[in-house]
Amino acid sequence: MERPYVSLIVPVLNEEGTIAACLAALQEQTYPKDRLEIIVADGGSRDATRRIVSEMARADSRIRLVENPGRSTAAGLNVGINQTRGSIVGAISGHSVPSSEYVERAVEALERTGAWAVGGIIERAGRNPVQRAIARATASPFGVGNSTYNYAQTGMYVEGVFPGMWPRWVFDTVGQFDPEMIRNEDNELSHRIREAGGTIWLEPAVRVLYEPRDTWRDVAAQYRGYAMGKVLVFRKHRSAIRLRHLAPAALVVGLSAGVLAGFLDRRLWVLTLTAATSYVGVLSIAARRMRHEGESTLRVLFAMLLIHGAYGLGTWEGLVRLSSGWLRRPQSGSAAPGEPT
Repeated sequence: MERPYVSLIVPVLNEEGTIAACLAALQEQTYPKDRLEIIVADGGSRDATRRIVSEMARADSRIRLVENPGRSTAAGLNVGINQTRGSIVGAISGHSVPSSEYVERAVEALERTGAWAVGGIIERAGRNPVQRAIARATASPFGVGNSTYNYAQTGMYVEGVFPGMWPRWVFDTVGQFDPEMIRNEDNELSHRIREAGGTIWLEPAVRVLYEPRDTWRDVAAQYRGYAMGKVLVFRKHRSAIRLRHLAPAALVVGLSAGVLAGFLDRRLWVLTLTAATSYVGVLSIAARRMRHEGESTLRVLFAMLLIHGAYGLGTWEGLVRLSSGWLRRPQSGSAAPGEPT
């Protein structure tokens, strides 16, 4: 029986350090090679990304480089959807390296479950201490809440997946990716799928190795961006709001308010310090359990604190920008599909 034709879309922007490994992994998929195409949608890279992709495309006709004039991830995914022919469409981050059975297992899960979307487990790995700390922090529920795609061991129905694979008819039913989404475009699509009565399946056999950002500054900017993007999702879908999305923002404002209120009543400083100490203490225990041998507990702890702080501040910044009309579709943006958070 002939297998479904699969179109994989890889939105990229300045991914010279990771795109070759990503495409090489897609070339080595166990899925039938004549039933797979790979579309790289470039948002105007200024590094060696285009040259690398072009060279690989000359050696493999399944790879195509297309232009993404909208520059954002959502725009790139839509360009790919419109220029592909597969009955199944998948999104892949240029920062990731899918396992050799990634496509085969995802297609099997779609057929077996009848889900409207399937995604898998993210395994993070790093080449430097910052990346390794982020990898450990995001593998813990204390680092990223209940984002099960980071640590689930069994298959289950979930609210969203990263990355994702969808039957093409899903886009005819609920529409394509929203180009107004700064980030979280896949999360917003997942919400529309659920509203339409569809289901989303997390399949642990579908695995992808993801390389985190390699500096603290880039990590902070990434999670700040996730939070601001989530605000846009909330504006469009009030029912998408979850307590875990608001917890970092509540933490930031709670600690800040406690410090300021302490100038009026010093007992509030004691209360705030107690709360902060308890919070850091819980994270310290989690960080110690998550670190690998030879890694620094303090570095993993700092990664958790940075993720929470950047996400919390990003949420408030997004709300302020949205209320003043500043939070609109970006003119440029990261090309790596945003992780549901």
